[in-house]
Amino acid sequence: MNREYNDNKMYNSALNELRFSDEAKSRMVDRLMAAAEQPEQPVTIHRVRRFPRIAAVGVAAALVLSIGAGATGVFKSASDAFAGVFGPTADTEIIDQIGHPIGASDTAGGVTVTADAILFDGYNYLISYTLEKEDGSAFDCTKNPDTGLYDLGWKRSDSTIGRGVDGASGSSYFYDEDPSDNAIQYVETMSYNDTVQTGGTVKITLCDLSVMNSETGEMQTIAKGSWHLKFKLEADNSAVELPAGQTIEVNGLSASVDKVVISPIGYHVVYTVNGEAKFDTVYNEDGEEIPQESGREPASVSSTWESYSAKLLVTKTDGTVLDFSDYGGSMDPHDGNTVCTRQGTFDTILPLDELASVTIGDTTIPVK
Repeated sequence: MNREYNDNKMYNSALNELRFSDEAKSRMVDRLMAAAEQPEQPVTIHRVRRFPRIAAVGVAAALVLSIGAGATGVFKSASDAFAGVFGPTADTEIIDQIGHPIGASDTAGGVTVTADAILFDGYNYLISYTLEKEDGSAFDCTKNPDTGLYDLGWKRSDSTIGRGVDGASGSSYFYDEDPSDNAIQYVETMSYNDTVQTGGTVKITLCDLSVMNSETGEMQTIAKGSWHLKFKLEADNSAVELPAGQTIEVNGLSASVDKVVISPIGYHVVYTVNGEAKFDTVYNEDGEEIPQESGREPASVSSTWESYSAKLLVTKTDGTVLDFSDYGGSMDPHDGNTVCTRQGTFDTILPLDELASVTIGDTTIPVK
């Protein structure tokens, strides 16, 4: 049984109903604000907010527009599309090297949704979208006063990226990059346990744009319809795979490092612990597993997760240390061992020549 876990202590199921929790939204705002403030202080451990992963053999994304529903032919550069995501200090040259414009769009319910650009490294991706009403009016929603983001979501969403891959976790959010226009932006991220094959046509479907009712907690549709976007997924080489096979210690248990991959947008780490994680499962009288309320894991799962979590640090050449120890991933216990996958995206673009090492448990691996 493969148990997934993320930084909000909730299970994720691929691309179904992706949206940030309030806590994750708050972290996103903190990240955006911090990007424009003081420079990073060396030799300090930063609790990294959350975002992408990496590809074995390495890949950065190149998306080439295929003739899709309502393709507009209007393209944003990757750096323009992600300007509101990574902030004004982001390395735009790297973004344009590893990310590519999409430009595929579709219109339904009086709203045009355009997939502007993607960053993809084989294990993790970020896609930036623009939503705009045909009549030029603003969307009937308000910003969350605590986060500055919109409490919006899709009642259903689906993507063929990573279709057939075992294990995924992701998140999404809506924000307003330019308050002077009527458009809003949507960003989705996804991280997979296995490498995603490129070269095929991606199909994305988004259904019923909805706003969260703060009093009832229910989603109320503000734009009904289905948006179908299609484009070709290609990849260039941007990630590096570091030497693996080291023996490490994880909370008193012996473990071996299976894979370490890192790119400018994210990381992907796999290690196997000598010990099989146990999870308490609750069943009803018919022998069916009872799902946890609101998707949250019981305390026993949280404790088990912590027991099998290795220290995971990324150190930059200037001495800055980024801490990913308690972020997303999954555990797959079987045959007396537990395979642990840790993956995610960075809060900013990290050129590989600015990365010194990756630390897993008590072992540090240089980035060369």
